[in-house]
Amino acid sequence: MSDNNKRPFNGGLCQPLDPDTEYGIACTQHFHFPNEDITISLRPLSLTADDPLLREFAILEMPERKELAEALYRTKKEELGLLSISNLGQSFLGMIDEQPAFLSTIHRMQQDNLGRFYASLPGDYRIHLERLPIINGREADRFAFAIWQTCPACFFAFPEVKRLITVLDILRPSEKQYCRAAGFRPLARTGGGPDWEELYIHMGMVL
Repeated sequence: MSDNNKRPFNGGLCQPLDPDTEYGIACTQHFHFPNEDITISLRPLSLTADDPLLREFAILEMPERKELAEALYRTKKEELGLLSISNLGQSFLGMIDEQPAFLSTIHRMQQDNLGRFYASLPGDYRIHLERLPIINGREADRFAFAIWQTCPACFFAFPEVKRLITVLDILRPSEKQYCRAAGFRPLARTGGGPDWEELYIHMGMVL
């Protein structure tokens, strides 16, 4: 379906949407790489059109436990559907040259449980990224920095977004590298022990 036949995405970032409707592109960024140019775009997630992708993300999380992956898929789809019809957050499918590449979910931070780990303010939004391991036949890390640049650029275009918060596993240093290069800085930790996660904040400009 071309964008001309999709419902336009207009208005606030976390407006309630029909989870089964296909919406048009919300924002686009262009990047130049050696020997190629790419276009990264985001559009609201459609639970109907993007159902195979949601199942793929679940399998990637639990590749050796098919029954658990199926349960995770059903839970994730239900949660994203509820988020879509609320005004607390929204999910976007990220594409590279029109091919699905990542899922970006955003929440109002003051209504998010992680808001208790720091002094959250109105205008704080949590961003969560899930990347496919292979994009257009190439490893996703090739495009990771561009993806981390694209999402803040798109979301900060909405006037209600003042700061972006993301949560990273302390055992994934490469993701921190991309995150920091895109302008995020350490903010807080979520707890203690081996399950520590770190909160990073983006103030709307690269520091």
